[in-house]
Formats: sequence, structure tokens, C-alpha cells
Amino acid sequence: MRTPKEYINLLPRIERSLVRVSNAWMLGGGMLLIVWLGLFGMQAWQWWSAHEKLMALKPRQAALEQELAALRASLGLAGSAGSPQAALVQRLVRERVLWSEVFSQFSRIVPRGVWFDSLEGTSVGKPEIRIRGGAFNYRLISDFMLSLEQTDYFEKPELVFAQKAVVQGHDVAAFELRCGVKAAKGAH
Repeated sequence: MRTPKEYINLLPRIERSLVRVSNAWMLGGGMLLIVWLGLFGMQAWQWWSAHEKLMALKPRQAALEQELAALRASLGLAGSAGSPQAALVQRLVRERVLWSEVFSQFSRIVPRGVWFDSLEGTSVGKPEIRIRGGAFNYRLISDFMLSLEQTDYFEKPELVFAQKAVVQGHDVAAFELRCGVKAAKGAH
């Protein structure tokens, strides 16, 4: 049965369906515009928050720059970044080995069944570590050397000696090895 609205409407049926389609497109476009404006507003708010945080850090940066200038002046590096003293300090910092990081890495790669009697690290000339210790068998020593080789901290492990030894009545393998330490990974 027809409703009175259908009798009153003067537009033909085809035109009425086009009006509905165009209304749907306008509604979809309006919703898309609202979502876009919401996202734009959120980005603008995030930018403004980051800008305020940056402005709050500016005084701290200025204080740190003054402190750096004072330290450079006390080291005699105040005026010239290309001076021999500045080059020496930069080279020393670049070649420095942070031994705590090296030994931390070192402790992660030691296989179970390997122990150390002595560890000696030197950073004079080429940084290296000399290790004396023991293992339950020779395979553990080779596993340890392979682990050293595969890290970013150590290079070219070299076995000085490995020989059979008796510790508390048990046969073990005593060893000594040395390997280089990559200063670039150990330095901060």
C-alpha cells in the first residue's frame, strides 16, 4: 500500500534515488572530512606539546654548553678545535676501552665447564685480553674461542697453549689464550 508521502512528492522515482545517492556521498564526504580534521588536530596538538618540551630544554642545553666551554678551557682546548691537544684528547677518547662493558660481554659467552685462573686486560697499544684458566675438555676451549670470535667486542682469539692437567684428582685441560678487544665497541 502506498503512503501519502508518495502521492504528494512531485519528483519522479528516478530522480528521488539520485538524491538519496548524492546525500549518501555528501554524508560520507562529511564524515571523512571530520576524521581528517580530527587527525590533523591531534597532530597539531602533538607538535605543540613537543615544541613546548623542546623550549623547556633550551635553558638546560645552554647550561651544558657553558659547562662544556669551562671544561675545555680548563683542559686548554678553549679556542682551537684543531689544536694538537684537542686532537690528542679526541684520539684518547676514541681509543678508550670501557672494560666493564667488555667484561660484561665476556661473562655472557663463557660456556659452562670453563673457569679462569687469571684475566689480564691491557689497553696500551692494541687493547687485548690474556686469559689463563681451565676446562673440563678441549672442546669447551674451542667453543669458548668460537664464541669470542663471533662477538662484536673481541677479535682474533689465539690459543697460546692447552695441555692436560690434574685438578683435585680429575683430568682437565689448562689453557691460555689472548684476543684483541675492539675499542670502538667498548668505548662510549
